[in-house]
Amino acid sequence: MIVNIQLNSGIEKIISIPEFRWQTNNQVAVMCRRAVGKGLQTAMTVKQLGGEPFLIGFNYSINGRVMTKSLEEAGILYDLVTVPGELPGILRIRDKQTGKEIVFQEPEGVVSEEAVQDLIFRVLRRADNRTIAVLSGEAPKGVPKRIYSSMIQDLKYLGARTVLDSSEMLLKDGVEAAPWMVTPNLTEMESLFQTVYQREEQVIEDARKLIVRGISLVCVSMGALGALLIERGGVWKAGPIPNLQGKIAKGAGCAMTAGLCLAAEQESPPADMLRYGMAAAGAFLSGDLPQTCSRLDFEQMLPEISIQRLPSP
Repeated sequence: MIVNIQLNSGIEKIISIPEFRWQTNNQVAVMCRRAVGKGLQTAMTVKQLGGEPFLIGFNYSINGRVMTKSLEEAGILYDLVTVPGELPGILRIRDKQTGKEIVFQEPEGVVSEEAVQDLIFRVLRRADNRTIAVLSGEAPKGVPKRIYSSMIQDLKYLGARTVLDSSEMLLKDGVEAAPWMVTPNLTEMESLFQTVYQREEQVIEDARKLIVRGISLVCVSMGALGALLIERGGVWKAGPIPNLQGKIAKGAGCAMTAGLCLAAEQESPPADMLRYGMAAAGAFLSGDLPQTCSRLDFEQMLPEISIQRLPSP
């Protein structure tokens, strides 16, 4: 089972405007309201591609029904720790013509130590040697800075494979616990190693430093440049996803993580894992509806993904 652990959630309202203009009335083309979170998006993609995800995380007492309704409508099993307060709001205004957007985000609430311990208990009781546990996103106030590294160590003890999909301090601390796989994008890798990459070889060199620390797989998504998957035995590169130039990439990283985990659950080799990840991201970006990854699009995308094994240095 793919268990998705989500610490941060929200309610997002997306307003799409054909051509945004300042100091005048703008006509709305599309508007939607939905529950959001990296764990939720990863779980939804796993479900849409035929897997059976499970989501564990925090929910809020005032408007948390938005989250549970989204999970139930998607057919995703869940175990949520309810905390006082309400899901923070996120307003996203998108200019359809340029693809640019502006985001307004409310501050998140504060989670108690008791709630944190309750969540950790629920995560660990679901884990065994058949579990792939995906630790996604950031953490609200009140959650210890070492939450992911602590959970990774406990999950590894129970035999679970751990996947870290986070950023900044949670990523930096989490890699110290040597999860089974990490899935940073290029910006997150640069932040982790305090550098700016000029060449692909530099990315591979730093990814190998993570492998030396005990991480089995490092998958680096590079936007229009494709993606890299590095393990001790080799390096694989995926070319860019065909015919998707100019698409807003928000959520594609979660879809890629979902594809990687589905392939791993089938014990696929690294090249196929990378192909699954890229095809899932491509199917997600092809969709017209938010949070949607069509299985048909995914299956059609698979043979279009170019994978090559790079020569060893």
